[in-house]
Amino acid sequence: MGRHGENIRKRKDGRWEARIIQGYNADGRAKYRYLYGKTYQEVKSKKAKALVEQRTQPASETGNLKITFGQIADEWLQLRKSMVKESTYANYANIIERHLQPELGKVYLSAVTSEMLETFLNQKLQNGRLDGKGGLSTKTVADMRSVIKLVLQYARRRNYPCRADIYISCPGVKMPEIQIFTRQEQARLEKVLFETQAEIHLGILIALYGGLRIGEVCALQWGDFDFESSTVTVNKTVIRIRDMDSSSDRKTKLLIERPKTQCSNRTIPLPDFIISCFEKHRKNDELYLLTGTEQFMEPRTCLEKYKRVLRAAELTISTFMH
Repeated sequence: MGRHGENIRKRKDGRWEARIIQGYNADGRAKYRYLYGKTYQEVKSKKAKALVEQRTQPASETGNLKITFGQIADEWLQLRKSMVKESTYANYANIIERHLQPELGKVYLSAVTSEMLETFLNQKLQNGRLDGKGGLSTKTVADMRSVIKLVLQYARRRNYPCRADIYISCPGVKMPEIQIFTRQEQARLEKVLFETQAEIHLGILIALYGGLRIGEVCALQWGDFDFESSTVTVNKTVIRIRDMDSSSDRKTKLLIERPKTQCSNRTIPLPDFIISCFEKHRKNDELYLLTGTEQFMEPRTCLEKYKRVLRAAELTISTFMH
């Protein structure tokens, strides 16, 4: 069975076959190089080695003006798969397949201009949602701009016919207005949290006093706490991404990954009364804080539990745990 996004399949003769884009014909169609192996892992290893070799060689079809932006985007995406985190690759694939390919995919690379790309991005800000219900967020459009820039940089490095004067202005990313609890509201919330100290209550406390995101709270294990130094170390997060495996019935899947930026890996000092509270509930290092088991809680489930706690405290503000 083929592996979605990898261009690897099992042949009828029992061998595994991988293919990589090696260039383009005069009519703009991709030229493929085929690799074979007895096992999936063998042919995957051959493909990875071939891609490394290919990245060091200039494109041979430098004079071909019929290469499209979509073809180069697919080639770039194929090369990035083994170089980035699974969540990053899924985000790249989502942007290219759902937004860039439908509108820019058939445009010849040599015809792509700054004006064309800025018009495209502005249109996405105005009415770019796939359900037709308005525009995309500035953060999403900024991510699209980043992918377009990376694709064009790759095209220039490979000597494909790409204009050197392309410039795309960046849409300003609007941060949501931050709401915080008043002292009275926080006191009401803490009264509910300390009354029973259920596992979800401990998670809300650590978010409240440590500034953790919801995915980080879901990924916390008891081994992340240092009770002697009164700290908690944050070095992983639970996220939901698009499932790229075509053999799966799921559209998305959950996984634990390292935070995206280095500054998100951090050790946070905690107040003594929080450490004392947590020490009473301390479990084995490999168990997760929110479940008390070896299985983490999904962020969506955590959010629903958090909303129930807010209702118990007669509160509506919920932005601190995001």
